[in-house]
This record gives sequence, C-alpha cells and structure tokens, in this order.
Amino acid sequence: YILLLFFSLHLSAQYQPKNISKEDLKKADQWVNRTYNSLSQDQKLGQLFIVALYTNKGEDHISNVRRIVEQEQIGGLILMQDDAAREITLVNEFQSKSKVPLMIGMDAEWGLFQRIAAAHKFPWAMTLGAIQDKNLITKMAAKIAEDSKRMGINWDFAPVVDVNTNPDNPIIGNRSFGSEVQNVVNSALAYSSGLQDNRILAAIKHFPGHGDTSTDSHFDLPVVAHNLDRLNAVELAPFKALMDKGIGGVMVGHLHAPSLGDGPASISQEVIMHTLIDELRFHGLVVTDALEMKGIAGHDDVCARALIAGNDVVLSPRNLKKEIDGVMLALKKGRLSEADIDRKCRKVLSFKYALGLSSWKKVEEEGLAEKLVT
Repeated sequence: YILLLFFSLHLSAQYQPKNISKEDLKKADQWVNRTYNSLSQDQKLGQLFIVALYTNKGEDHISNVRRIVEQEQIGGLILMQDDAAREITLVNEFQSKSKVPLMIGMDAEWGLFQRIAAAHKFPWAMTLGAIQDKNLITKMAAKIAEDSKRMGINWDFAPVVDVNTNPDNPIIGNRSFGSEVQNVVNSALAYSSGLQDNRILAAIKHFPGHGDTSTDSHFDLPVVAHNLDRLNAVELAPFKALMDKGIGGVMVGHLHAPSLGDGPASISQEVIMHTLIDELRFHGLVVTDALEMKGIAGHDDVCARALIAGNDVVLSPRNLKKEIDGVMLALKKGRLSEADIDRKCRKVLSFKYALGLSSWKKVEEEGLAEKLVT
C-alpha cells in the first residue's frame, strides 16, 4: 500500500508502509518537521482546509480561489466541473504559488468523467459489485489513478462503501457496490488497492453509512434511525472491516444516526472521536463531506465544530474567511487547542509526503484531452 504512516507521529503499525527503510523514515520525519516549523500558526490552520475549484463559474470565482491559495495558504483543492485543460493549467499555477504543495482531490468514483465530461467513463460501483473477479476492479482503479496523476490529483474521494439497502435512496443507488456487506468490503478493498498502490489516496465514504436513507444530504439532513445492533451489522460493518487494510482516508457524511450521537455525524464528537477513532481505531485522514451541502446548512461555525469533533480536514466551506474566524474564536474560547491544530497539521503534512508532494513537479499539459479518453 501507499506510504500511509504518519511518520512524525509514530502511530499504529497497521499503517506502516511496506519495504521502507529507516533512512526513508528519517527523510520523511525531516521534511514534515522542517515544513511544519516553517509555517506560521495561521498557515498551520490553513493546511486543514480544502477549497472547491470550478472552471465553469467564471473568472471572478477563479480569481477568488487564486487569492485564497496565495493569502490563506490552504491545504488543498477539490476539482469540480468541468474543463480539464483549464483545470490543469490552474493546478500548475496554484501549486507554484503555494508555500506547501497542495493536496488535489476529486470525486472520481467512476473515473474523472464524474467531473470532466471529456474523460473516459468507467462503470458505476453497482456494476463493479457484480464482478466476481475483484482483480478487475483493482486494474480499473489503477487506470483511474493514472488519469488522476495526469490531472495532478492525489486524493480520490472514493470508493463509496455505503450498503445499498433502500431502493428509494435518491443519491447512493448505483454508487454503491450492492446490498451485501461482504461484497461491498471486497469490492471497496480492490478499488482502494488500485488507487493506493499507485500513490493516489482513497477515502471510503460516507461514514457512518448513507445506504438506507430516502433523503439526499445535498439538500437535507438524512436520518439513519436504526439501533446500534443493526448499524454494527450493516452500516458500520464495511468501515470496520476496512480499518486495518491500509485505507488512508474516511469521509464523514452529513447524516444523523441517533443511536451514535446527536446532530450531523460530520460535526459530532460522539460519531467521529468515540466511534470512528476510539472504537474503530482509525488513524488515517478524516475529512468532512462538502460543507456547502444543504444537509449541514443552518449550523453555525461548522468548520470549527468539525475540527473539534475529530475531522482533520474540512472540505468546501461556504465562506472561508467566516469559517476561519469561527475556528480562531473556538481557539480563543478553549473549545479547540493549538495542540489540536498542530497535530492535525502534522498529519496532513505526513500524508503529503507519502503522496510525493515533498518533490512536486509541474504536470504536463500538452495532449491532456487525448490522454484522458484512452
């Protein structure tokens, strides 16, 4: 698997990279420490934010993202719709302007086609779940990893491990590998391996399980009303099974599971700190689902609350300046500590090193469109 150990944190051996020398570990530690010590406290906080970049929202939007990258020194970008050539030009530009190389993410569950119409479209997860030879899924994910590298992407927010038990689910459906837990586990592991063996980080989602809902969290807050026994047997089961398989990331959904905790899971300490981290012993990167979604709307200071709850990275905040101010207020009031920010920052930097971002190089732009469809 990809180098997933938080080198400077010396965490669980389950994330030890394979065949890595003591000299490699030393170099990793040195880069993380050197980079961390070069950052101001504001810049350390900035590493915990990933901002959305759209090429179809006009130059004002792009200029605002450019300003954010230059002034806020954020940790990364998530690429949205939809011009590949424009996006890669901007990725190269923004990387060159960033003090610490940016983590570049995309929802590419069925390939870059999910966001870039000119790219090759791979099968939906439900089709993949029907495949008996899971090695074929690994090979497909390896091709998605290859395409991702061509775009400068290093984090694919996939695969979906929600168990699809509700035929009225308006958002998961074909995005799920199916309704049987073990098939979901086997398929997701094959997919994640294809990504991570090729140095693209995976993120299994949507914790604690979006499969049995009849509400789309893009528009409202779904409720998963099952008791704890049912949640453990179905919704949580794929996450549990994959925790010790080297999976690097988990995305937490905007879901309410009353048996686990109050309010949306993405800002719940009970769901993230107690269940995901303490009980399931997950030590990878924990990222929120997009915070511009309506499933989390109406909650103030969502980024501060998300970080307090246990997330390491907050994705697509609606108003970055307002959310950063909210985090600073939480620090001032003692709801969040400088040590919390420092620990999360080091974790992000460790993953950046693992993904090869300590030696970032400009991505080749010529002939990109042709390469993405082959």
